[in-house]
Amino acid sequence: MLMRRIYTLLTVLVLVALVFSGCGAKKSGTSKSEEIQMSYADQPVQSTSAARSVSNSMEMTKGSLESMDRKVIKNGEIQLEVKDLKHTANQIFTMIKEYGGYIQSSSTRNNERQIFSEIVVKVPSSRFEEFFGRLKQIDKLIYDSISTQDVTEEYIDNQARLKVLKAQEERLVALMDKAQKIEDLLKIENELSRIRNEIEQIHGRINFLDKATSFSTVNIGIKQPLVSHPAAGGIVDGIFYNLKDGWGTFFKLVVDTVQAIAWLSPFIILAAIIILIVKKNKKWGTFINFWKKDKK
Repeated sequence: MLMRRIYTLLTVLVLVALVFSGCGAKKSGTSKSEEIQMSYADQPVQSTSAARSVSNSMEMTKGSLESMDRKVIKNGEIQLEVKDLKHTANQIFTMIKEYGGYIQSSSTRNNERQIFSEIVVKVPSSRFEEFFGRLKQIDKLIYDSISTQDVTEEYIDNQARLKVLKAQEERLVALMDKAQKIEDLLKIENELSRIRNEIEQIHGRINFLDKATSFSTVNIGIKQPLVSHPAAGGIVDGIFYNLKDGWGTFFKLVVDTVQAIAWLSPFIILAAIIILIVKKNKKWGTFINFWKKDKK
């Protein structure tokens, strides 16, 4: 009897232990899911904290900007008037190779008064001033300008943002491995896609700033006049120029007149033939009328 009570008591204890064990396991699973949700929900807060940390780091970096190379975009524009455009262009092409640059685009156009060539050049920023100074000495300088844009702070800001976004990306990847619900997984994937898109955009901007600050752009305009004008105050030169210009205009008028006559010659010949035919017909009609009268 005593043994039966002991067995009954042991059985009850085992059942109670199993019930508590199952509840504990269920609670543990629920706790794990809640942990993922809480971690995901806390992500913006932690990202903000990381952003503040990087921002503080960035402020410290800005304090030492003077001790580092600044990111500066340099652009230049110059216009020259030359006597021999082809020779000057070849001279500039040689300079471009000498300074380690390259031609981005080139075009030439002309009219009755001048030939004009435009060359867009990329040269290393470290040699921009030297290259531009040599261009100004090639021939007659018409116009020149230089513009600069300091993008150092923008460059540092982008690097700081990139650091924050990469930290967020790593955390989201870790949360994705722990996610058990499809709903949580989809939320994490959407956020991860947005973060990676921002990372790609910032990478593109940083690469652009690197290229823009590594090579400077120079727009070169070269003009070769086709008609030489007399110098101001030169009376004799002015007389000779006017005579030359007058004779040139006269010969041009003669050539144009001859060309016009040559173009109209078929019509002139045709008109002359018609006139002759009409005149002959008039004479023949007069002769017939006279013969009829004489016969009567």
